[in-house]
Amino acid sequence: MLLRRYPSVVNAAHQRWFGLAVLHKPTGTGRASLHLSVPARAPLTIAPLPDRRFVRVHGPESVTFLQGLLTNDMRHFEHCGAMYAMFLRANGRVFCDTLIYKRTHGEEAHDYLLECDASTAPRLEKHLKLYRLRKKVQIEAVDAAQFRLWVAFSDGVAEEEPLPTPRPECSEGGLQIFKDPRLPRLGFRVLVNSERQPENEAHLDRVFPGALKAETALPYTSFRYGLGVGEGEENLPDGKCFPLECNCDFLHGVSFHKGCYIGQELTARTYHTGVIRKRLMPLELDVAATPDQLPADAEIKNEEGASVGKLRGHAGTRALGLLRIEKVLQPGAQLTLNGIACRTGKPFWWPKDANARA
Repeated sequence: MLLRRYPSVVNAAHQRWFGLAVLHKPTGTGRASLHLSVPARAPLTIAPLPDRRFVRVHGPESVTFLQGLLTNDMRHFEHCGAMYAMFLRANGRVFCDTLIYKRTHGEEAHDYLLECDASTAPRLEKHLKLYRLRKKVQIEAVDAAQFRLWVAFSDGVAEEEPLPTPRPECSEGGLQIFKDPRLPRLGFRVLVNSERQPENEAHLDRVFPGALKAETALPYTSFRYGLGVGEGEENLPDGKCFPLECNCDFLHGVSFHKGCYIGQELTARTYHTGVIRKRLMPLELDVAATPDQLPADAEIKNEEGASVGKLRGHAGTRALGLLRIEKVLQPGAQLTLNGIACRTGKPFWWPKDANARA
């Protein structure tokens, strides 16, 4: 569901949007309780994300350990339950993006799940262990059978439509539900314990009454491309892009006030000079294209035949491109992608002065 874009500072509004959607007030059965009231005029869609995995980081020094590796500030977890961030290489290029969830049901005070692509999880685990040294931190890939990840979102609604309001009316537990920390419009991430899968997925239907259930992740991917939001290895290839080009700053995934972290110098310098010429942007194709028609990194050209960007993913008639802002936002700009006509525009969630930083 769509909300006004929340501020990036840690204040009351930040806490409201970044907070856990699940209510931790115990019931008689000791389980968490949650119910979402969803307006009938804007039903949610619930879609599985089978190609996402988790890497668990826990231990007394988890916070300081991750603080030195992530673009974002771990101190946000004093006010929230989920956070978006990126891991960078030493040259400042993106290693991978991640959504981090703070676990609150276990015995450990510092226990985090790092969500990433299934193909990325092994190298992320290796990357973290490389920098662990003597820190009191445990790092392990979470078995795919332990959790199933779902997303609840709503496409085609007005920008100012309010988010569903949690109400403590369901006594069943087993789900961990987080508001997406990047954009309110991206809805909820739902972690389902696979040990009680049938019961928990039935509970999912009760938590989101009237929601449509998708069989695959494709509707969500298409929706995300329509917003111009990248996610995972396909959209943010390892070593081929910079965090600000991927809108990490607009998606509340980077802190410019924390201490040093790997890749921080180039990121901070780029931000403060204000020169960001390319960014991920949504593309609308005139016709749906197949993967054979649009290979990875296909060039996007203007009417003069000059290259103005590269493809970063597509689903049906929606796509995502790394585009030169100044070139593609010119009045009357006409773009083609391997002979297919397409259009782009400035996403509504970008700051109003975004063009000034191009």
